[in-house]
Amino acid sequence: MSRHAEPPLVPSPRPAALDGLRVLVVEDHAIGRILLQAMLAGLGITAALAGSGEEAREAVRTHDFDVVLIDLGLPDVHGEDLARSLARDARPAFVAVTGRERPNVLPAIFADWLEKPFSVRELHHLLAGLVAGVARSA
Repeated sequence: MSRHAEPPLVPSPRPAALDGLRVLVVEDHAIGRILLQAMLAGLGITAALAGSGEEAREAVRTHDFDVVLIDLGLPDVHGEDLARSLARDARPAFVAVTGRERPNVLPAIFADWLEKPFSVRELHHLLAGLVAGVARSA
């Protein structure tokens, strides 16, 4: 019986880094901010962090962002209202981040929706789609 050589191990490709993507994370829970920051860092993204609507407003006034990930359950303002407020100063892609199920009709201000918990792969897929100009349809 002849032995066949094993095919060489090929490392699985790392998801394409989203270098240069400017992301703001708006999350009131410190652990949630740290987790999202780590997930984004794994994708090659250095994110700015905000723990409240007011911090997010200040960040948007002083920096340009391509994507803003907004927790809908902020204690000082509803995420949808915050997105509308931020849109007056900038036009990033807004993504709702929540533990609630995605609605059948996504509020128009949001380019997409992430339901907690989500994986790095799901986050990468969403951001890559936004970069390519393709938001998932409702």
